[in-house]
Amino acid sequence: MRCKIFLPLLLFTVVTALLPAQAQVQRCTDARTGKVTYTDGSCSADQRSQEVVPALSPQEKAAQERQYEEAQARWQVEQARTQAQRRLEAEKAAAQAAAAAARQPPVQIIQPPANPVAPVVVPYPVYPGSVGAYPPHHRPRPPHGRPPPPEPEVRWQCNVFRCYDGKGNVRPRP
Repeated sequence: MRCKIFLPLLLFTVVTALLPAQAQVQRCTDARTGKVTYTDGSCSADQRSQEVVPALSPQEKAAQERQYEEAQARWQVEQARTQAQRRLEAEKAAAQAAAAAARQPPVQIIQPPANPVAPVVVPYPVYPGSVGAYPPHHRPRPPHGRPPPPEPEVRWQCNVFRCYDGKGNVRPRP
Protein backbone atom coordinates (compact mmCIF):
# COMPACT_ATOMS: atom_id res chain seq x y z
CA MET A 1 0.00 0.00 0.00
CA ARG A 2 2.83 2.38 0.79
CA CYS A 3 4.38 1.63 -2.55
CA LYS A 4 1.20 2.58 -4.43
CA ILE A 5 1.29 6.07 -2.91
CA PHE A 6 5.05 6.52 -2.86
CA LEU A 7 5.73 5.59 -6.51
CA PRO A 8 3.38 8.21 -8.10
CA LEU A 9 4.64 10.83 -5.66
CA LEU A 10 8.25 10.04 -6.57
CA LEU A 11 7.42 10.10 -10.28
CA PHE A 12 5.66 13.50 -9.93
CA THR A 13 8.64 14.94 -8.02
CA VAL A 14 11.14 13.77 -10.66
CA VAL A 15 9.05 15.12 -13.55
CA THR A 16 8.55 18.53 -11.93
CA ALA A 17 12.26 18.75 -11.12
CA LEU A 18 13.18 18.10 -14.75
CA LEU A 19 10.79 20.69 -16.15
CA PRO A 20 12.19 24.22 -16.54
CA ALA A 21 11.22 26.52 -13.72
CA GLN A 22 9.01 29.48 -14.62
CA ALA A 23 9.43 32.11 -11.91
CA GLN A 24 8.51 35.78 -11.92
CA VAL A 25 11.86 37.60 -11.84
CA GLN A 26 12.05 41.20 -10.62
CA ARG A 27 14.95 43.54 -11.30
CA CYS A 28 15.39 45.78 -8.25
CA THR A 29 17.41 48.99 -8.63
CA ASP A 30 18.44 50.89 -5.52
CA ALA A 31 17.52 54.56 -5.99
CA ARG A 32 20.38 55.82 -3.84
CA THR A 33 23.34 53.69 -4.98
CA GLY A 34 22.15 52.36 -8.34
CA LYS A 35 22.94 48.77 -7.31
CA VAL A 36 20.95 46.18 -9.29
CA THR A 37 19.69 42.92 -7.79
CA TYR A 38 17.43 40.20 -9.18
CA THR A 39 14.85 38.41 -7.06
CA ASP A 40 11.81 36.19 -7.46
CA GLY A 41 10.01 38.09 -4.71
CA SER A 42 9.09 41.74 -4.39
CA CYS A 43 11.56 44.62 -4.11
CA SER A 44 11.90 46.72 -0.98
CA ALA A 45 10.23 50.14 -0.71
CA ASP A 46 13.36 52.18 -1.54
CA GLN A 47 14.06 50.20 -4.73
CA ARG A 48 12.59 50.58 -8.17
CA SER A 49 11.02 47.38 -9.49
CA GLN A 50 10.98 46.19 -13.10
CA GLU A 51 9.70 42.82 -14.32
CA VAL A 52 12.21 40.80 -16.35
CA VAL A 53 10.56 38.88 -19.17
CA PRO A 54 12.24 35.57 -20.12
CA ALA A 55 13.39 35.03 -23.69
CA LEU A 56 10.80 33.44 -25.98
CA SER A 57 11.29 29.93 -27.32
CA PRO A 58 11.40 29.44 -31.12
CA GLN A 59 7.87 27.98 -31.02
CA GLU A 60 6.57 31.01 -29.12
CA LYS A 61 8.33 33.37 -31.56
CA ALA A 62 6.77 31.53 -34.52
CA ALA A 63 3.32 31.70 -32.89
CA GLN A 64 3.75 35.44 -32.28
CA GLU A 65 4.82 36.01 -35.90
CA ARG A 66 1.82 34.02 -37.15
CA GLN A 67 -0.54 36.06 -34.94
CA TYR A 68 1.04 39.29 -36.19
CA GLU A 69 0.69 38.27 -39.84
CA GLU A 70 -2.95 37.25 -39.32
CA ALA A 71 -3.71 40.57 -37.61
CA GLN A 72 -1.93 42.46 -40.42
CA ALA A 73 -3.97 40.58 -43.04
CA ARG A 74 -7.23 41.32 -41.18
CA TRP A 75 -6.29 45.01 -40.93
CA GLN A 76 -5.52 45.20 -44.68
CA VAL A 77 -8.84 43.53 -45.56
CA GLU A 78 -10.68 45.99 -43.28
CA GLN A 79 -8.86 48.96 -44.86
CA ALA A 80 -9.70 47.75 -48.38
CA ARG A 81 -13.36 47.29 -47.41
CA THR A 82 -13.51 50.77 -45.86
CA GLN A 83 -11.89 52.39 -48.92
CA ALA A 84 -14.27 50.58 -51.27
CA GLN A 85 -17.24 51.74 -49.20
CA ARG A 86 -15.99 55.35 -49.24
CA ARG A 87 -15.40 55.19 -53.00
CA LEU A 88 -18.92 53.79 -53.52
CA GLU A 89 -20.43 56.58 -51.37
CA ALA A 90 -18.46 59.22 -53.33
CA GLU A 91 -19.64 57.79 -56.66
CA LYS A 92 -23.23 57.74 -55.39
CA ALA A 93 -22.99 61.38 -54.25
CA ALA A 94 -21.48 62.38 -57.62
CA ALA A 95 -24.30 60.60 -59.48
CA GLN A 96 -26.91 62.36 -57.33
CA ALA A 97 -25.25 65.73 -57.98
CA ALA A 98 -25.18 65.05 -61.74
CA ALA A 99 -28.87 64.06 -61.70
CA ALA A 100 -29.77 67.22 -59.76
CA ALA A 101 -27.79 69.34 -62.22
CA ALA A 102 -29.58 67.68 -65.16
CA ARG A 103 -32.98 68.56 -63.65
CA GLN A 104 -32.07 72.27 -63.39
CA PRO A 105 -32.96 74.47 -66.40
CA PRO A 106 -29.96 75.69 -68.36
CA VAL A 107 -28.57 79.03 -67.32
CA GLN A 108 -28.76 81.73 -69.95
CA ILE A 109 -25.63 83.78 -70.26
CA ILE A 110 -26.29 87.44 -70.93
CA GLN A 111 -23.96 88.73 -73.59
CA PRO A 112 -22.85 92.35 -73.49
CA PRO A 113 -23.91 94.48 -76.47
CA ALA A 114 -21.67 94.19 -79.49
CA ASN A 115 -20.93 97.94 -79.72
CA PRO A 116 -20.83 99.37 -76.20
CA VAL A 117 -21.19 103.10 -75.75
CA ALA A 118 -18.52 104.57 -73.54
CA PRO A 119 -19.97 106.61 -70.67
CA VAL A 120 -19.21 110.28 -70.65
CA VAL A 121 -17.54 111.43 -67.45
CA VAL A 122 -18.08 115.06 -66.54
CA PRO A 123 -15.67 116.36 -63.89
CA TYR A 124 -17.33 117.81 -60.81
CA PRO A 125 -16.66 121.55 -60.59
CA VAL A 126 -14.68 122.62 -57.55
CA TYR A 127 -15.38 126.14 -56.40
CA PRO A 128 -12.86 127.91 -54.19
CA GLY A 129 -15.35 128.71 -51.41
CA SER A 130 -16.98 125.27 -51.21
CA VAL A 131 -14.06 123.24 -49.85
CA GLY A 132 -14.51 124.05 -46.15
CA ALA A 133 -18.27 124.61 -46.22
CA TYR A 134 -19.25 121.23 -44.77
CA PRO A 135 -18.75 120.30 -41.11
CA PRO A 136 -16.42 117.43 -40.20
CA HIS A 137 -17.89 113.96 -39.84
CA HIS A 138 -17.16 113.78 -36.13
CA ARG A 139 -17.72 116.10 -33.21
CA PRO A 140 -14.74 118.20 -32.16
CA ARG A 141 -13.08 117.30 -28.88
CA PRO A 142 -14.10 119.53 -25.99
CA PRO A 143 -11.39 121.70 -24.46
CA HIS A 144 -9.77 120.50 -21.25
CA GLY A 145 -11.65 121.63 -18.17
CA ARG A 146 -8.61 121.71 -15.90
CA PRO A 147 -4.89 121.35 -16.44
CA PRO A 148 -3.23 118.00 -15.80
CA PRO A 149 -1.94 117.45 -12.25
CA PRO A 150 1.69 118.44 -11.63
CA GLU A 151 4.40 115.80 -11.47
CA PRO A 152 4.83 114.52 -7.93
CA GLU A 153 7.85 115.80 -6.08
CA VAL A 154 10.70 113.31 -5.99
CA ARG A 155 10.91 111.96 -2.48
CA TRP A 156 14.05 110.33 -1.23
CA GLN A 157 14.16 107.56 1.33
CA CYS A 158 17.41 107.52 3.23
CA ASN A 159 18.95 104.89 5.46
CA VAL A 160 22.25 105.07 7.31
CA PHE A 161 24.48 105.08 4.19
CA ARG A 162 22.44 105.89 1.04
CA CYS A 163 19.31 107.63 -0.23
CA TYR A 164 16.91 106.09 -2.77
CA ASP A 165 14.22 107.73 -4.87
CA GLY A 166 11.16 106.00 -6.37
CA LYS A 167 12.80 105.68 -9.81
CA GLY A 168 15.71 103.50 -8.71
CA ASN A 169 18.31 106.27 -8.40
CA VAL A 170 20.80 105.98 -5.54
CA ARG A 171 23.04 108.65 -4.03
CA PRO A 172 25.18 108.81 -0.91
CA ARG A 173 23.60 110.27 2.18
CA PRO A 174 24.33 114.04 2.52
